[in-house]
Amino acid sequence: MPLWIAWFDALRAIRPACRRLSTFLWMTLALIGLSCRPERAGVTSLVRLFGFGNRGYRRFLHLFHSRALDLEALTACWARLCLRLFEPVAVGERLVCLADGIKAPKEGRKMPAVKLLHQQSASNSKPEYIMGHSFQAVSLLVQGPAGQVAAVPLVSRIHEGLVWSNRSTRTLLDKLASLLFSLSGILDRRLLLVANAYYASGKMITQLLGQGHQLVTRAKSNAVAYWPAPAPDKRRRGRPRLYGEKVKLKDLARGQGQFLSAPSPGVPSDSLWSLG
Repeated sequence: MPLWIAWFDALRAIRPACRRLSTFLWMTLALIGLSCRPERAGVTSLVRLFGFGNRGYRRFLHLFHSRALDLEALTACWARLCLRLFEPVAVGERLVCLADGIKAPKEGRKMPAVKLLHQQSASNSKPEYIMGHSFQAVSLLVQGPAGQVAAVPLVSRIHEGLVWSNRSTRTLLDKLASLLFSLSGILDRRLLLVANAYYASGKMITQLLGQGHQLVTRAKSNAVAYWPAPAPDKRRRGRPRLYGEKVKLKDLARGQGQFLSAPSPGVPSDSLWSLG
């Protein structure tokens, strides 16, 4: 019972996301069902848990499509609640967030936003192409009482399959950046984003730095850099060169003599990590 008391106390913080009390009560039932359901059968599992009939099934469906439940307001309430319930990991003034994408296979023939997706990490259990939803999600890194860290999901959106205009040229990187900027406005903090090498793009880095955020990621294997352009002995016609000779970063990493050794925080002093 104490756990449920704390659960309902946290639930009151997202009441402003519902325009009507009845909508909030149905959302409460849906969240209770998601916390207690013994199976993963969608709305059917909620109906079976509470013992509702056909009318209950339709009520739950209407809840997820109701205009009385504002998704953006719900996201804002949840993000602010996470700052109150958890102790976020921060680097200086920046909150640490994690981002990644996932492709979930779906079998519904008329399900919205389902499209043919290509999976890069193909294996015997993962076909190369699937029909499903493509999500991108952002989580907040928090610290537990014993010092352990965990990722609390903040927001997730379907970023492929939904086309509002055939003139739109936004990529997945643009959509994730917009999602991150909306969270930054809600939390009123600058963010440090940790993501995989897919997001190691100049376009992504430029957008984040322009808003005062930072990105921690692994450089791609084909990442390149340029030496400074050599100064010409005599001025020639045309625009001066901006870049010098191109160098592949993975070629520079092969030279061990260019690395410095330094102690890593959190490990014994006799353990050294190589830092570029």
